[in-house]
Amino acid sequence: MKINNPPYLQIALDLVDKTKLERILSKIPDSDKILLEAGTPLIKKFGIDIVKFIREFHTSSYIIADMKTLDVGWLEVQIAAEASANAVAISGLAPNETLVSSIEEAEKRRVDILLDCMNVESPSTILENLTKKPEVVLFHRGIDQEGEADHPWNKIKLIKAKFPESKTAVAGGLNLETSARALNNGADIIIIGRAITQADNIEATINDFLHLL
Repeated sequence: MKINNPPYLQIALDLVDKTKLERILSKIPDSDKILLEAGTPLIKKFGIDIVKFIREFHTSSYIIADMKTLDVGWLEVQIAAEASANAVAISGLAPNETLVSSIEEAEKRRVDILLDCMNVESPSTILENLTKKPEVVLFHRGIDQEGEADHPWNKIKLIKAKFPESKTAVAGGLNLETSARALNNGADIIIIGRAITQADNIEATINDFLHLL
């Protein structure tokens, strides 16, 4: 399964309540424009097999395991792939050796790598040092940084121009307005968490974001 027809809406399931997760999963429509993310808190709470649980609700969906890998990349990619993940998110702060081993293992397992560039000063420098590029480069503002840092809008077009083989994603407190801005700046994927998972009307909110694509 490949993501070769952007743009996409990626729904980040950063939850620690399984009952709430079930309720949200039941409200997400099946769509080839929706990607599902098993967020880091979700994986840490329930383990990597939560990916299989998500797949029980959406059997044909593209599911990302947000591992934020910093070491032994090949092993964490292997673990996520065995749990049926289609992609694994690794940290751009990891050593180059870890990035390389992650990408090589992902190629063997036929899964994708999402390179999370939270707190990475120069994503371009990292990508230049990689012979094989990640499927997705994520510009990610952390929750703890909200109110202090803006999204690096100017870097999206730069990365797309310099590394056209990689798609770009934006995450971090996005709403409809900032999602539109991300797409207008060339993002291939908008990643939405709380704006959907905490919405009063989840179905209507998802449709609002889908209409931006």
